[in-house]
Amino acid sequence: MFFHSMRHELVETVRKPHLWALLAWYDIKQRYRRSVLGPFWFTISTAILIGTLGLLWATLFKMNLHEYLPYFAAGNVIWTFIAMQLNEATTGFTQFESLIKQTRLPYPSYVLRLLCRNFIIFLHNFIIVIVVVTFVGNGWGWVSLLAVPGFLCLAAITLNVSFAFAIICTRYRDMIPVVQNLVTVAYFLTPIMWQSSTLPPQHRWVAELNPVSHLLDVARMPLLGEVPSMVSWMTALGLWLVSAGCACWLFARTRHRVAYWI
Repeated sequence: MFFHSMRHELVETVRKPHLWALLAWYDIKQRYRRSVLGPFWFTISTAILIGTLGLLWATLFKMNLHEYLPYFAAGNVIWTFIAMQLNEATTGFTQFESLIKQTRLPYPSYVLRLLCRNFIIFLHNFIIVIVVVTFVGNGWGWVSLLAVPGFLCLAAITLNVSFAFAIICTRYRDMIPVVQNLVTVAYFLTPIMWQSSTLPPQHRWVAELNPVSHLLDVARMPLLGEVPSMVSWMTALGLWLVSAGCACWLFARTRHRVAYWI
């Protein structure tokens, strides 16, 4: 019975993309209403951050700018997508309170709406990666195409985790700042501003045992002209299976209660 209802929710969500894709586009238009540059303002601020910190860290720690800046730019843009999705997922249902109480829409459509909205912003920010890799990095090659399945895997895992966070934070509102703080801590523990190769050998376990690091690499390394390791791919696949199982189990336990928790 559970699998039938879960499959029904997912099928209805996929069959009706206007419930999340078009509404996500509408959210972007409303957020930047009467703005000339729209979401490109966010892109400009991200570009300034990457350029400033990239030059600063490369100078202070005497790193090769042609290697470090593309590494930092790709990692920061991808992480921004993950962080924005997870942070917004903490209010993934409560921000649509009136809609949930008035209509009966599949619950995954609300989280997909957030994902699509953040993906649109990611596409704007990806212009930074294109510019940096083209003019500062090693350019583009066939290996770069591996970033597509890598990012799809990353997005699928982010969707599963954000769906679970949306349910948990709807039930326990105190979890909202906890999740947001964990996302911030994860940024500093993940090799984004720093490279694992610069760590002493006895400290490299910080990156090697960090699953988020491997997840980031399957989407970032192809952009830098490198093939992700098999360990990174297997870790990403394992994360997808675990996150999907946890999200489905949690949804099975709570799907009839979410509306009452709001």
